[in-house]
Amino acid sequence: MANNHIKRDQAVDTLRTVTPDKAFYFYKAEGQPLGAASRSFSEFAATVKGIDPASVTFHVGRGDFESWFRMLGDKSLAGQVAALRSKKISPEELRAKVSSTVRLRVNELQKIAE
Repeated sequence: MANNHIKRDQAVDTLRTVTPDKAFYFYKAEGQPLGAASRSFSEFAATVKGIDPASVTFHVGRGDFESWFRMLGDKSLAGQVAALRSKKISPEELRAKVSSTVRLRVNELQKIAE
């Protein structure tokens, strides 16, 4: 899981706060925005914890989280979240797993970035 090959500057860049046009916007379903957005991994970890579980199921199913993580430069995290798609777990459990996976990755990147 740990990506020890990532360098400090990559970790700093991955943890950056992006502009609103690059933020992740949460939806419950197609055309149903929740009015919640995240502009960094840290913000995402905090937001996803309280988001409607149906939204997490929707985004994991479409690969939206993975695409955003890749856009921010973290293929490792994208792969970890992609692996959750094939698991047969409840929406609440999926939300908890996405939240904890992102939180652990943020902690890992913060240690590298120090």
